[in-house]
Amino acid sequence: MLFAKPLDARLCVLLSGATLLLGPVAAQTTASPPAKAPTARQAAAPAAPLFGGTREKLVVAMPKTYAKSETMLIWGDYFNHLARCGNLDLQNLQGESLERSVNIDTLGEKELIDGIIAGKVQLAQVNPGLVPQLVAAGQPAPFGVPGNKASGQRNSYKLILISRVDSPFTKPQDLVGKKIAHTTPTSNSGNLAPRALFPALGLVPDQNYEVVFSNGHERSVTGVMHGFYPAAAVASDLYQRMVVKGDVKGSSIRTLWESPPFMTETWTLGKEVSPEVQTRVTKCSYSYSFSPKLRQLLPGNDSFLAINFERDFATVMEVYNKTQKAQAAAKAAKP
Repeated sequence: MLFAKPLDARLCVLLSGATLLLGPVAAQTTASPPAKAPTARQAAAPAAPLFGGTREKLVVAMPKTYAKSETMLIWGDYFNHLARCGNLDLQNLQGESLERSVNIDTLGEKELIDGIIAGKVQLAQVNPGLVPQLVAAGQPAPFGVPGNKASGQRNSYKLILISRVDSPFTKPQDLVGKKIAHTTPTSNSGNLAPRALFPALGLVPDQNYEVVFSNGHERSVTGVMHGFYPAAAVASDLYQRMVVKGDVKGSSIRTLWESPPFMTETWTLGKEVSPEVQTRVTKCSYSYSFSPKLRQLLPGNDSFLAINFERDFATVMEVYNKTQKAQAAAKAAKP
């Protein structure tokens, strides 16, 4: 869908507690001392246990979206619910229980994927762009995504192509011959999706426009805002979080195009997890009611919803398949 009006901020709730780092280069906006991250045990009132029997261990890891302390401030309540409801001992890779430690493992993309495939990580939140790699490696499809229980609406984001509102660019074709910021080579919304979807708009990367890597969605948005890049391809949810924090004014940015929706970060279990523990995790996850802090971060979402992989990952798989085809063609073309 094409449109050329400034994109208004859709979120208006300021995050309370410790200042959350909403991206690798997001600046701190308060001088208040950060709140102490709770352990999983401290995060919430006890949840009624649904499962008895043996207390099973489950190794958890998270992506490097936030620092460890911020990760526990956001997700510690969920981990507490999961531990009590499922009779589970959630641990980090060093064997430390998250009931007594905030030392959650936050891993880079490759390290997280390799850990899941190797069976070292058993429960993880993963970027949707990485899910096809896991499925291709024989791992199960993700079991849950944040959503709204009443409406059944799953949380999603869109790839958006943005420019300054005072720029001469009002449609994607105006950027032919210009520079467009991508984020990193492995990013789904920041690189793989633009390479798969932009050609239909008359923008073939590296042919119709010059690709420049910014090293992050926040850097791309900031670069457009300050005139370093004529335009950028970024994830709509990360852009909106910057608007909420005040890092960028929504009125200063124009959205030239947006994609069909992608799932946001999903939750997955490794294939080595026993069927019994899988049942504990999924049932307890679906029964979890999001904490106030999590609802602030993900407005409109209050629970985990099950995933229909074929339906919910259609756009992700389109990007993945086109990327694989392009890579195969490039490899075949080499002498």
